[in-house]
Amino acid sequence: MIRSELILIGYWRRKAGRGWPADDRWPSPEDFVDSSWDADERDQVVDYLGRGFIVRACMGLSPCRMCGRANGALELSDGVYVWPEGLKHYVEDHDVRLPEPFTSHVLASIEAFETAGRDESWWRSFVG
Repeated sequence: MIRSELILIGYWRRKAGRGWPADDRWPSPEDFVDSSWDADERDQVVDYLGRGFIVRACMGLSPCRMCGRANGALELSDGVYVWPEGLKHYVEDHDVRLPEPFTSHVLASIEAFETAGRDESWWRSFVG
């Protein structure tokens, strides 16, 4: 179920440059780096971030605030959170560990899908 107001995550502080003014309304990705984060948990979050539904496509590419790489132009969502396409890059390549409420949400969502039963009756009702 999609929330009427999605929770934004993964937008980062921008330094002035390339014709853009500084924007300090957001946190800095450097403040979330944690190279000791469990690799299996991190990989699950990385995979999850790459499987969101496309909510919006924007013109231009957002550069990584840490290495400058072009990071995509999509906004993705799971119906609860909304994040920029490049968030996956920060987690995967820069060891950015997202806040615990988001990580818990990701792990609980994965667990719910893995343990959900399967109702075959609806699909089988179409057998001619």
